[in-house]
Amino acid sequence: MAMVRYLILRTMIFIGCLSAAWLLGLRDREEQPLAVIIAALASLAISAVVLKPFRQKASAALAERVDQRSERKRESSGDELAEDAEIDVPHRDTSSDSDFR
Repeated sequence: MAMVRYLILRTMIFIGCLSAAWLLGLRDREEQPLAVIIAALASLAISAVVLKPFRQKASAALAERVDQRSERKRESSGDELAEDAEIDVPHRDTSSDSDFR
């Protein structure tokens, strides 16, 4: 949820910067790519400062999900290794031919 919030806020900042570029006069067809570049750079600078707490929360949530996933994978691989070890144990034949050496 934190990642979605961060994405929405970052998009809103970009749209605000793009609107500001349009209001400053970058409206012609030839000026639109320049307006997008200016909006992207401005929104990058603004979101780096303003959205720092949201980015840290999103990063922490993502790291927690990765840790949980790796823990589940480690637990399931441990069970599989135990099962494989049990299957791979050679069975001794007690009715062996030990008298015939």
